[in-house]
Amino acid sequence: MTETGDIGVFNPSREIAIEVTLQILIRHRNALNQAREGELGIDSDRELNDNQRKMNKVKGLYKIISAQREMVNISRPIVQYRCFSSWKKSHPTEEDKTKTPFEDEENDYNKLMMLRELLRYAELDIINAEKTESQKDDYLIERVTNQGKKFELTEKYFEMINGLEDTFEKIYLIMLKHKIVSAGIEEDEEKSYKELEKEARERVRDA
Repeated sequence: MTETGDIGVFNPSREIAIEVTLQILIRHRNALNQAREGELGIDSDRELNDNQRKMNKVKGLYKIISAQREMVNISRPIVQYRCFSSWKKSHPTEEDKTKTPFEDEENDYNKLMMLRELLRYAELDIINAEKTESQKDDYLIERVTNQGKKFELTEKYFEMINGLEDTFEKIYLIMLKHKIVSAGIEEDEEKSYKELEKEARERVRDA
């Protein structure tokens, strides 16, 4: 019951959806922190050596990809429904639909599917790098020094983490536009793409 005495409406489906989305975003935040700092939550009180931190950083990349793929998956049904409805309205005749198929249209759903495919390739790249004997495709290489075995992060690691920050921004922006997540302020349907993009950038910067 509200302060005015009105009975509030509880929507269990919406509450569950919010909880699921929140948990995925928390997982992404933790994975990003691991990839940047090399620390695991359970090991935060234990001193880690340099090699352990670097190994954790690379493992964090895989966790980021996993969380972002889940972000895509929970967003797909809503984004597809809204984009398909919009496409049908703007292409009322069969001739219009034939000339511009939904799959070829530039819309948020197709952008989401492109990001999903990009994440799949990123995941496969990390897996294949671990399988091959060559160090050219590795994210972490081993050096033997006078102090013993040392790990070094490669350029591929830095390219991947920067790329994953970009994909997060793009996925999150789509989620904002379709109200799958809240910008944390009073939103309105007239909010421009640039305004939403700015909010997404600020959230990535402050993560």
